[in-house]
Amino acid sequence: MCAKQLRGRPRQAELDRRILEAALRLLAEGGYAHMSLDDVATAAHTTRATIYLRYASKAALVADAIMHARGASGLPKPSGNLRQDLVTQLRHFRASMDTSYSLAIIGSALAEEHATPELLTTLRDHIVRSRREILYTILHEARARNELAPQANIKLAVSQLVGSYYALAIAGDPIPPDWPELLVDQVLGGLLSG
Repeated sequence: MCAKQLRGRPRQAELDRRILEAALRLLAEGGYAHMSLDDVATAAHTTRATIYLRYASKAALVADAIMHARGASGLPKPSGNLRQDLVTQLRHFRASMDTSYSLAIIGSALAEEHATPELLTTLRDHIVRSRREILYTILHEARARNELAPQANIKLAVSQLVGSYYALAIAGDPIPPDWPELLVDQVLGGLLSG
């Protein structure tokens, strides 16, 4: 985590949660450039000084807020069953993306890439890269078990698995409840050996 270590009184979990959720909401509503620590303090019913006791900068607060959005459980661990593991990862991905602020934060990070590159870097480092790496691992392990065709393009498959959600969301198309299963079966149809 990016938070400073506190001296004195222990941190209050409820206050921490309010600060992180206020930061996420304000980031989604107005973007990084328009989000101030004063606004976060007001929304979280605390003071700017309290936030500075926890975070050295707005970027540090946003990094922790993004990690908070991922959830305490983190990514599900693979079981070794290719289809099941991919479906489980996509269900988790969808649950994290179905929040009211996820796409807005991504849009804000992309829109402000030149003015505030650390926001997009934080998003890539803390969220995007870890999800893609676990999908790579699942597919590479399946290849090692000879479940995938030798010519299977794992990098492209990972982009298909993750990119499908964004494509549907941006187009305004409804994402079916069984989207993870439908997508995994579609992608695996081009990857499996035999």
